[in-house]
Parts: sequence; structure tokens; C-alpha cells
Amino acid sequence: MRDDPPPQDTEYTLHDEHCLITRTDARGRIIYANPAFLEVSGYAREDLIGKGHDTMRHPDMPLAAYDDLWRTIQRGQSWTGVIKNRRKHGGHYWSLASITPVVERGVTVCYACVRVKPTRAQIDAADSAYRRLRSGLPRGLRLNAGRIRPAGLAGRLHDWQAAGIRARMLAWAALASALFLAAGGYALHGAAGEMSAAELAVAAVLLAGGVLVIFASGWAYARSLSRLLATATEFTRQIAAGNLGASLAPDQPDPPDDETGALRFSLEATRRNLVSLARDAHAGLADAAADSHEPAGAEDLRHAIEVFRIRPAHPLPARQPM
Repeated sequence: MRDDPPPQDTEYTLHDEHCLITRTDARGRIIYANPAFLEVSGYAREDLIGKGHDTMRHPDMPLAAYDDLWRTIQRGQSWTGVIKNRRKHGGHYWSLASITPVVERGVTVCYACVRVKPTRAQIDAADSAYRRLRSGLPRGLRLNAGRIRPAGLAGRLHDWQAAGIRARMLAWAALASALFLAAGGYALHGAAGEMSAAELAVAAVLLAGGVLVIFASGWAYARSLSRLLATATEFTRQIAAGNLGASLAPDQPDPPDDETGALRFSLEATRRNLVSLARDAHAGLADAAADSHEPAGAEDLRHAIEVFRIRPAHPLPARQPM
């Protein structure tokens, strides 16, 4: 494997329809590579199975990027970033890779990587950042789950600007509370001469209570919505990684009778539909492998069937009337 020619500057550009898929075990050894990945990388399947991804590592990729990758996925989180890989016979290709831990019954069984074509702007940004990281002086730069972020105060400001729905809703709740407090305080100040001390105390308590209700309501709604989106995002990542046995919030009872319940029902129904289609496809592959007169081809089919074996599905939640 190490006698391959060194990387050249020739870039192989992915097509818009390219979808490169690999799976690795918990130690990072490749257990599956789809035909599109073999085509782009230039490697044969037997060159890759049981080997690590470092076989295809391009020297322009800094160690910091891989350190960030492994820290992220070992925490059970998904990593998404732009990667530069070498091809077997020279040259390289850029891909936007999403690496997801495949979780079954609460245990990470392998890692799935799905690569698609990045934009030229994404490539240029990653190339510039990786050049700075390789220089050993990445001042003002950090990596977080594959995302390139500024460091220091600028990074904190960027994180706040790029914060999720929960943070933004909490900010609006805080602003509404502050405006309510200011308006109420101004009104109390104007009426202070016409109210007794007891009346002022009651009004102040009511004003403070109103502020707390506004902020608490915003916090509770933001928390609920962000949890739903995080759950739905992780669920769809598992499906994209080929884990059709993934469960959507198994610790929750029947879905609520609102838009969030409708979303949960639709996602679970989509999963079960994919399971049905995949079972039919697997049955066809199994029959083809059994009837194959070429042992190598049959073995490839059996391997693909085992890697993407469908686990027992969870029951479809009951749909509540809207």
C-alpha cells in the first residue's frame, strides 16, 4: 500500500451526484466502501477492507483536523468538514464529509462516513485554514466538530451569532423581559406619588412576576424546541449513515398532539418505509448472492448485506388526530 506514487497537484473533481460511503469499525478500520468511493479513490475493495483511512490521507491535511475528528466522534457526536484525500495513482480530491457514530441499542458499533461534492468556496476556506494549521502558528483559529472558527473573543462572538434556535429565543425572551420591566418601572415611578407603600410593593411583586413568567415561558419553549430539533437531527443522521434501526426518542411516550408530534410521526414513518424498501433490496441481494456462479461477487454481496443488516424495528408511534 505504501508503494503508491506520492500525491500530485492534479485535482479530481467530484460530480454533483457523487455520494461516497464508507464504514469503519470502532478502531477506524474500513469494513465497507461503496462503488462510488472505489471509483473516485482508485483503490480496489481488497486494498481497503481492514485498513485504516490513513492509507488515503493527504499530507496537506493537518493532524489537528484528525484530532478534532476523533475527539468529536468518540464523544458520540457527528463531525462534518471538508477533507482532502489522496488517490491511489496520484492526484487528490476534496469532499464534504459527514462522519456519524452508528448507534444500536445505545452502543456505538461503527462509524459511517458520507462524502459529497463541496463548493469551491468551502474548498478554498478549508485549504487556507489547513495551511495555517500546518504552519504551526494557527493564531486566531480553532476547529470545532469540523467547523473552522476564530479563536478568542472573536470566536465567542461568532459562536453567539451562529447560535442555535434555543440561544436566539432566550435572547428574545430576555429582551422582552427587559422591555416589560422598563415599561412597568417607568409606570410605577410616575404613579408612586399616588400609591401607598403597600400598593407599590404589590405592584413591584406583580411586575417582577411578569418578568419571570415571560422569561421562563421563553426558556421552556426554547428548550423544548431545541430538544426536538436535536433529536430529529441525530435521527436523520443515523438514517443517512445507514442505521435504519435508529429510534426516535425511545424514552418518550406517545407523541404530543401538535406540530412536534406530526414531525416525529412523519420521521418515524419515513424510517419504516425505508426499512421496508431495504428489506426487499436485501432479499434480492441475498438471492443474487446465492445464485451467483462467481465466488468473489457473491462474497461482496454477502459482505454488503451483513454490513447494512437491518436491526429489529421499533413500533410506529400511534398517530394522534390533529
